[in-house]
Amino acid sequence: MLTEWAQAHERGVVVAGPMWDGDRWADAVAAFCRRAGWPLLAEPCSQLRRELDGVVVTDHHDLLLRTAWADAEPPDAVLRVGGAPTCKPLRLWTERHRPAFALVDPASTWTDASFSVSLHLPVGPDAVADAAGKLAFVESGWAQRWADADARAGAAIDAVLDAEPLLEAGVARQLGRSLPGGHALYVSNSMPVRDVDSYLRARSEPSTVHAHRGASGIDGIISAAAGVAASGTPTTVLVGDLAFRHDLGGLVGAFDTEPAAHGGPGGFDLTVVVVDNGGGTIFSFLPAYGVIDPAAFDRLLTTPPGRSSAELASGLSAAMDCEHHHIESCDELHALLSGSGSNRGVRVITIDIDADANRDQHRRLADAVATAVGDAGPSSP
Repeated sequence: MLTEWAQAHERGVVVAGPMWDGDRWADAVAAFCRRAGWPLLAEPCSQLRRELDGVVVTDHHDLLLRTAWADAEPPDAVLRVGGAPTCKPLRLWTERHRPAFALVDPASTWTDASFSVSLHLPVGPDAVADAAGKLAFVESGWAQRWADADARAGAAIDAVLDAEPLLEAGVARQLGRSLPGGHALYVSNSMPVRDVDSYLRARSEPSTVHAHRGASGIDGIISAAAGVAASGTPTTVLVGDLAFRHDLGGLVGAFDTEPAAHGGPGGFDLTVVVVDNGGGTIFSFLPAYGVIDPAAFDRLLTTPPGRSSAELASGLSAAMDCEHHHIESCDELHALLSGSGSNRGVRVITIDIDADANRDQHRRLADAVATAVGDAGPSSP
């Protein structure tokens, strides 16, 4: 059924949402993309934001799908594996254009808030690989046009981030550039998971990416990441200042951990990266910002903390005898991240973020991508 469905659509995309077992799907999804000639829109938490031979893996579809380029010639079909994607522009794009939508869903969870699914397939990766093997190879240039647009988007993003102080988008990009292969990346809810989706690029040696999602997505994030590190896997966790405060108890517990108590050959290695933007500034990206009285907005939504993350981390560092680094640049972050994985115990990296500058940079990054890809749709050379 999947073979016939795919064969009927020339211009499609494969979407990979969050899943822990993405490695099990990699060969099947790659084979399908190669045979169908479709690009792969994979969020990092799918474990498929990686270099796959012969497959166009987009790094910046979150920004591309906000542009006129993506709306000028929409896809005929979408094939989704994994859970509901984090990327809101992706959901809105499919809602606007209503392509044929197949959901590969072995657990029959049917996570489809938009009611977009037209073909539900309760099958696993073997069935996807089998369907790929029966597809007639398609070479329409469709996937290459996505590759070209994604490359233009990446260049536009780099031009902005390389010229400006380190803010949240730059932190997310640097994680992909600097973390050694074989590491785990744990991402908090709110802006961290969105920034990683927007700016983390495919790598030949990908990290396993976990995330907390949902209404309680900032609770227990450090404790969860410490659990991964306790298995012997060097782990970096990206959190905001509020999530950092919500799980200081988990951080204290990690400080108390005896590396010898864990069986992993790498011992206990946990790096906590805290972006301190003054608390809850994701809400300033909403339309209500600038309409509600600023003082009321801060009191109800931003909830600025009384102490900086650097102050808290410095105090914990002195009490627990662990590393704390307060940094300002990509070079400093790279040096610290690339040097992890040496049984270093627990360390905290704090980065102060100007919330107004960060919000403005996000807007300008979206504008830069829109300008870079132009108004022409994917069918244009």
